[in-house]
Amino acid sequence: MARRAWSVVVVLLLAAGSARAAESWQQRWDALIAAARKEGSVTVSGPPGSVQRNAILKAWESAYPGIRLDYTGARGSAIAGKVKRERAAGLYNWDIILASTGPVVFNLVPIDALAPIRDALILPDLDKDSTWIGGFAAGFIDKAKTTYFNPMGAAGLPLGYVNRACLPADRFSTAADMKRPELQGKIVWFDPTGNEGGIVGPTTWVLMLSKGEDWLKDLFQNHGVTFARDYRQMTDWLFSCTKPVAWGIDNAVIDQMQAAGLGPRVEKINGAAFSGTINPGGPRGNHSIGWYNNAPHPNAAKLFVNWYLSRDFQTYYAQAMHDNSRRADVPPGDPAYAMQPGVTYLNWIDEEATVKIRAMQEDIKSWGVVK
Repeated sequence: MARRAWSVVVVLLLAAGSARAAESWQQRWDALIAAARKEGSVTVSGPPGSVQRNAILKAWESAYPGIRLDYTGARGSAIAGKVKRERAAGLYNWDIILASTGPVVFNLVPIDALAPIRDALILPDLDKDSTWIGGFAAGFIDKAKTTYFNPMGAAGLPLGYVNRACLPADRFSTAADMKRPELQGKIVWFDPTGNEGGIVGPTTWVLMLSKGEDWLKDLFQNHGVTFARDYRQMTDWLFSCTKPVAWGIDNAVIDQMQAAGLGPRVEKINGAAFSGTINPGGPRGNHSIGWYNNAPHPNAAKLFVNWYLSRDFQTYYAQAMHDNSRRADVPPGDPAYAMQPGVTYLNWIDEEATVKIRAMQEDIKSWGVVK
């Protein structure tokens, strides 16, 4: 009887502790919302595109109509430069940054402009590994896995595209086929030496990891590859069969054109025949979030971080952007590129990958192939 009574006491104590924990986060959450409403606004910089901007503004207004969201759309490099100058002058004007990797990890992280993401989190599911495909820490973009986090993710993104209307699989199905004599002058590559984001740096890096630097150098120098800086020109060449292999075009460009009925036999290039054992994927795009030290609206900034990572917003955002959240409880907005639980992916946009990609780009510049 004594043992049974003690077991009942233990269960009651555990239940009471759980209730106190739930009450604690709920109390902190309610207090945060009240404090954010007093501040009255949150200042956010993000990508300039209207789709992303409008999705964020609409959802925030619906969730917190009493807190104004001041959104500045600009390239991450422009915002990062502005913040560095302001902070050198003792000015603190921003709460949140949404951007791609380079501008933040090479400009704002080194000057300690960002606060730890975990310090902002109150909603109890946000830092649980079970919430995120690949686990919570897999979303960090900075090497220290502290201040810059991406809740979105994709797998199976194309390295390039091939037009099967003029280049059937028996003539092109592996990386080695790119050096076939009949493909001389038939391959176009988006400029792989630029550091302004885009997919070409990571996709070129994956091919180099798979085939080796010497192989890539030989391809670029000796096999008639054309380098371009205009997606429209590249897609014209690809769809018209002038250059039926195109590398480094953002998948959204091709998806939009095919949705309009163009290039019906244009297929994506990916898989082990081109990337070997490397399986690229994980966080992607300019959806990464950081919140600032000494933010002018610190409570509203914390609220924004929790909201941005929440199931409700991620569900809305994935559909609005036709993209995928890494949250395991959010349906994919783009099922063709959905990550799969339990699969190991090479993160090709985080700080460590970006450092290696930039080193590769410097090497390519020395090869003298891009004018």
